[in-house]
Amino acid sequence: GQFPAIAHFACITWLRNLLSGGSRRRAGMSGDLKDTVERLIKREDLSIEEASQAVEAILAGADSHLAAAFLVLLRAKGETPKEVAGMVVAMRKHMVPVPIEEPTLDIVGTGGDGAHTLNFSTGAAIVAASCGALVAKHGNKSASSKCGSADVLRSLGIALEQTPAQVKACVDGAGIAFMFAPVFHPAMKTVMPVRKALGVRTIFNILGPLLNPAGAVRLLIGVYAEPLVDLVAQALFELKVERAMVVHCGGLDELAPIAVAVCAEVSRSDITRSAIDPFALGFKRCTIDDLKGGDAEENAKMLREVIGGKRPGPLEDTIVLNAGAGLYVAGTAPSMADGCEMARASIKAGKPLETLDKWVKACSAV
Repeated sequence: GQFPAIAHFACITWLRNLLSGGSRRRAGMSGDLKDTVERLIKREDLSIEEASQAVEAILAGADSHLAAAFLVLLRAKGETPKEVAGMVVAMRKHMVPVPIEEPTLDIVGTGGDGAHTLNFSTGAAIVAASCGALVAKHGNKSASSKCGSADVLRSLGIALEQTPAQVKACVDGAGIAFMFAPVFHPAMKTVMPVRKALGVRTIFNILGPLLNPAGAVRLLIGVYAEPLVDLVAQALFELKVERAMVVHCGGLDELAPIAVAVCAEVSRSDITRSAIDPFALGFKRCTIDDLKGGDAEENAKMLREVIGGKRPGPLEDTIVLNAGAGLYVAGTAPSMADGCEMARASIKAGKPLETLDKWVKACSAV
C-alpha cells in the first residue's frame, strides 16, 4: 500500500539528509543506485531495465542505506508492474535454475494475510499432481504464520535441501517436487539484512511467487491484499507468462468458500478480470475460523487426513477449490468446475495420499 503524504514527506527528508551526508558506499553501482533513489524521491516511475539495474546494484553490494531507501521509496510511491517485472528479471538471473522441459504448475501464495490457516496451497498442489498436473512448487519456511509450506512438507517427509537434479527426479517420479527458496535463491541473503532492519513490508514480500526456479509457466498465485491482484497480474503479463490466475479472497491469499474472490486471469495476449464464486460452484459457506491450522506437525496430520478423504468439510472444500483452479490453469481441466470435480474424485479415490507417498519415496531415492 501507499504511505500517507506526511509519512512520505518525513521519509524523503530523512533520506535526503542521509544521501547528502556522504554515507560510505561502494563506487560504481552504488552511484547508479543513488541516482535511482533521487528519481524515486521525485516519485518518478522506473522502467523494467532501470528496476532490474537497481536490484543488480543491491545484489552487487551497494550501500545498505541506499538499498533501504530504494525499497522504502518504491513502497511510498507505489510499485508499478514494470518495476515488479524488472526486479523479477534481475532476481531470476541469480537463481539456481531447475531444468524441467515439460510445462509445470505452481500453486502458491504470497503469505502475509495473518490468518494462520492450514497450508491449502501445499495440499492443493498434491491433489493437482494426483490428477495428472506436473507440479513444481516453490516455497519457504514461515515468515509471518505458524507454519510455512517448507515447514509442513518437512513434517510430511519431504526433503528440503535438494539439488536441481533431485528436484527433476521427483517431478519425473512423483509428478511433484518442492524447491526450497533459500537453496535456489542464494542472492536473497544479500537483501535479507536490509529487509530485517526495515521491519516493514516491501516489494520483496510479493516477489517469491514470481521466482519459480523451474520456470513454471502455469501459476495460481494468491495475494494478501486485493490491490495486489492487478499489480501482480500486470507484472506477469510484462513477463510474458503462459497462463496464470491471481486471486484474493475475503482477506486470504488463496481461494476459500468464505467469500467471492477477486481474480485476474493472465495469458500472453491479455488480462481478464473476473470474480470466482465458490457458492455458485456448489461449495458451502464457511468462516476463516473453520480454516485455521496449527504448527508444522499439526498441519501435516491435518493435511494427511484431508487429502486422504477422512476430513470432509471446509478444509477439504478449500483444498478442492484451489486444486480445481490449479488444474484449470494447468490445462488439465477445461474449466474450474471440472477441475474441482476431478480434485474431489481424486480425494475420494485415495490418489493424493498415493502421490504423497510416491513423492516421499522419490526424495529418499535421490
